[in-house]
Formats: sequence, structure tokens, C-alpha cells
Amino acid sequence: MKGILITILLAGCSLITSANKYDYTYLEAVRQNDMGNYALAFALFKRCVEMAPTASEAHYGLGYMYIGLHNDSLALAHIKKSTELEPANTEYQERLAQLYLYSDRIDSAVVVYERLAHQVPDNTEYLGILIQIYEQQRDYKKVLEALGRLEVQEGQSEQITLAKMQAHSILGDSEGAYKEIKQLADSHPYEMTYRVLMGNWLLNNGRKEEALKTFMDVLKDSPNNAQAQMSLMDYYRTIREDLKADSLLEGLLVNPTTDSGTRTILLGEWIKTHGEVPDTDTKILLQKVLEVAPENIAARLHLIQLLWNDSIDENVVDECRKAVEYIPGEVMLYYYLGLAQFLNNHTEDAINSLKSGADNKKADTPKSLMGDLYCILGDAYHKIGNKEAAFEAYDSCLVYVPDLIVCLNNYAYYLSVEKENLKKAEQMSYKAITVEPNNAIYLDTYAWILYQEGNYADAKTYIDMAIKNLNPPEENEDNKEIFEHLRAINEKIK
Repeated sequence: MKGILITILLAGCSLITSANKYDYTYLEAVRQNDMGNYALAFALFKRCVEMAPTASEAHYGLGYMYIGLHNDSLALAHIKKSTELEPANTEYQERLAQLYLYSDRIDSAVVVYERLAHQVPDNTEYLGILIQIYEQQRDYKKVLEALGRLEVQEGQSEQITLAKMQAHSILGDSEGAYKEIKQLADSHPYEMTYRVLMGNWLLNNGRKEEALKTFMDVLKDSPNNAQAQMSLMDYYRTIREDLKADSLLEGLLVNPTTDSGTRTILLGEWIKTHGEVPDTDTKILLQKVLEVAPENIAARLHLIQLLWNDSIDENVVDECRKAVEYIPGEVMLYYYLGLAQFLNNHTEDAINSLKSGADNKKADTPKSLMGDLYCILGDAYHKIGNKEAAFEAYDSCLVYVPDLIVCLNNYAYYLSVEKENLKKAEQMSYKAITVEPNNAIYLDTYAWILYQEGNYADAKTYIDMAIKNLNPPEENEDNKEIFEHLRAINEKIK
């Protein structure tokens, strides 16, 4: 059928001169390929090569078809032929280089990319590919040579200089690495970033005094330069002058000109370095940070954590409320606010905060966070007597975290109190005691569900286990409900 179609197509060329038959066939091959008629296009390109063996575009077209047929050897042969027939065509050269790479003929690919890089020097993409290949081959002398050519085309830049420094360092040429960064800094005397980079290199290579002088010179010209202050801080840590380092760090944290990203990094450094410092000192620092950067979520969360560790009181509620006001849309902050309000008996407020948190859920919000949020929301709804909303919230919680034990226990217990869906309650409660078999509260829940189901003997077994696991095992204000259950169960088994 394919041969008949080609014959029909070429029959239409009977009135066309032989010189134009090739053009007609080639254009038809291109058209059929564009239409998705690949088998017919392949046959036409093949006919083109037969008609004009020295036509570069025919070989390229046929080679391209062989790529689609996964015939790598014939694809390579025809693409290579097209480059030989038309060396100036960069499209052909690029395709040949790619085929060499795909067939793992790296050295041949390098030859083609080098030819392209010299043929079209303005297109630095070829040099970029060569640099990647040379790095993979760990030929860092060629990496340096290619980077030098790239620098000629694009000019000096931090990225190129750092790459050249790395190559020099791998080759063991520390002076060459220093020469690169010094040349960049000297060429841009008003670009403080490059001078700081030079100081960092000096510090990392043991030339501490030269590094100190470099940082001090930068700060003389730019007193509020955060990069230089952070590098100077590293210098002081290196020579074990931690008090000076801490002073710089604190100054940067409370400096209004410090950008939020840098401040967050510094805050992490402070927390890591001062883990044993009294919480009061850390709170004071965090409060100073928040005076100048109220939207800093890392500082907000850490301050909330410190306050939470002291006592979950109104101070925690106020701090969580500020966090939500300054950083709206963060589910975690709504969760903390809702939980703090719930624990301080602001139940209606807690419900509103937790619902706002749920409304701000994003695709990357952790499932564990959503599970905790809905669990507390269920407890809050139950506390105000809205059992339908409570059970709906618990169901939502278990969608996110099917094995959240505290939710399974609470949900099961409240179902037993309402004498609703006791089988579901029993299954959930059993999961909880399987995970925590010595938890008196969970054992009490399971015993009470069995009691509600009329299984008094097993209820007695589990309520006795609950009493045994109380600490202390005597009745008090906190555990009186468990003893009430004990008495009710004992009444049934007399």
C-alpha cells in the first residue's frame, strides 16, 4: 500500500521537470511528517536520498525518522552525513552531538560541541555543555580552559569565578584559586559581596589575619553590611572569641536593615549555639527580633514554644494571636492559637481559630498537622455540646491520620456516652489499647464501651486493668470518673 501511495504522489509530478521532482518529494515528506503520517514520510525521505544522495536535508530528515524508529546506528549515519554535506548548519551539528551523547560516545560529542563553540562563539550554551562533560570526566584543566572562554564571552561573574576557584582547588592550586577571587574583587571594588567572598576564602584556607583585615575593610566602607558581619562572626568563632561573635549575631538579629531570610538563618544559629542559655534571655532576644520583624515566623514559633514550656496561659494565647495577625494563612499558627484557646477555656474562640486553620490548608500542609487540628476541633465541639459537629471533625481527623490514638479514644468514648454506633466505638478503642496497653484512660474507655454493650465480665477485666495502671491507684478528683465506672460495672456482676 505504501508503494502505491508513493507512486500516486509521484505520478502527479509527470508534468513537473525532473529538477523539481526532488523538491516536490521532499516538501511532501515534510508535510506528511507534520501530519503524523510517519510511515509515508519515512518512505518519501528515503526516496529523496535515492534521488539526491548529496542533499543534506534529505539525509537529516531520514536520520530524524530513524531516531523515531529507535534505529540509532542508521540515525547516526544519516545525521553525520548531513553535517558533512552542510558543515555550517548548526542544527545538524547539534543533533549529531546529542546522538553521540545518547550512544555514550562522549569523545565524539566533545569534538562536535567544540566545533560548534568555535563556529558560533556567541552561543555560550555549547561551552556550558562542554564544561559539564569535562567535569564528569574530571578533566579540570579543560574545565578551566572552557570557563576562561566562557568568561571572555560573558564577562566576569561570581558564578564563573567560583567555578574556576573550585577547579583550581581540586587541582591543588590554592594560589590559582585565590588569584581568581582577588581579581574579581579588584575588578569590582565597590561590590562588597566579592570582597566578602575573598575574605571567606582566606578564612577557610587558614589565612585568618588577612581575612580579618578584609572583613574590617568592608565594614569600614559599609558598616551595616550583613554578609561581612556574618563572616566576621564566623572569624570570631574560629578563634574562640564567642562573646564577640554573639554580640555581632544579636546586633544583626535586631537590626531593622537585616533582611528576613538572613534573620531566620541567624535565629537558627542563635538557637543552635545557645541551647543551654536560660529561656528568659532567649525570650528577650526573640521579643527584640519581633519588634523589628514581626512577620518572622521562625522567631514567632520559637517564642511560642518557650512560653508554652513555661505555662499554657493567656500569655501564650496573646502571642499566638499576634502570630496569626502578622502571618495570616499559616495553618500551624491557627492550630497553636486554637489549642491554647481551648486549654484556657475559650472554646468558641478555639473553634473559630481551628476552622480558620482548616480553611487555610494548602497542598503541602502536613497530614499530621491537619489530623491534630481536627482532633482538637472535635474535642472543642463536644465541649459545647455539638456532638454532630464533633463526630464530623473526628471523622475528618481520621481521614488524615487513621491511627491517631487520642482521637480514636476520645471519639470512641463519646460514642459510648451517647450509646451510638458501639461496634465502631469498640473497634476504635481496641486500636488505642493495642498501641498503649498500660494507659488507664484508654483501658477505662474500652471497659465502658463493653459495659454499654452488656459485656460485663470483659468490662470488669479491663476496668480492673485501668485501676491497676492508675498512679496513684486511689480515687481522687482527676480519676473519679474511672472509679464511678468501676462501681457501675461491679453492680452488674454481683
